[in-house]
Amino acid sequence: MSLDDAQLTACYRRLERPLYNALYRLLWEPQACMDVMHDACLAVWAKRDGVDPTRVDALVTAAALNLARNHRRWQSLRRWLPWDDASAGMLPRAGEDDEPSAQLETAQLRVAVEALPWRDREVLVLGEFMGFSTVEIAEALGIPPGTVGSRRHHAIRRLAGRLGTKATGLNDE
Repeated sequence: MSLDDAQLTACYRRLERPLYNALYRLLWEPQACMDVMHDACLAVWAKRDGVDPTRVDALVTAAALNLARNHRRWQSLRRWLPWDDASAGMLPRAGEDDEPSAQLETAQLRVAVEALPWRDREVLVLGEFMGFSTVEIAEALGIPPGTVGSRRHHAIRRLAGRLGTKATGLNDE
């Protein structure tokens, strides 16, 4: 089997919003998210002859996560300021219509998500912001579903603890 142009285009349209949303929670840079999505699709397209069209969503997601990891590694190597000083200018800019409380919530969410270990962050973002099921997350990350459940549970607990909320506020499966 091989992947054709229409199948990859359909995959991109299916994943465009949820994948961008997830990548934004990992990278916090709009242009970097778009670049990662583009590069992930190009990577899958380059190997289209060996791609099973039924697995294309998982492959694009896995490629995007790998590219996001690489981006974060390079970003940390380039950063020479302490985290607090460097991140202050990187917080997402709120729109003119956003309430100050919404801006504060976004900043608090970012800090809480950034504090999670990367592997827990990936599981949380795929489940909560992309709406992937445990099986879909396991396929995208190449880990057993039980590991996904465990990481998701720990991530939600840690996030809830940092935000001072109950863990049941997030989508539990």
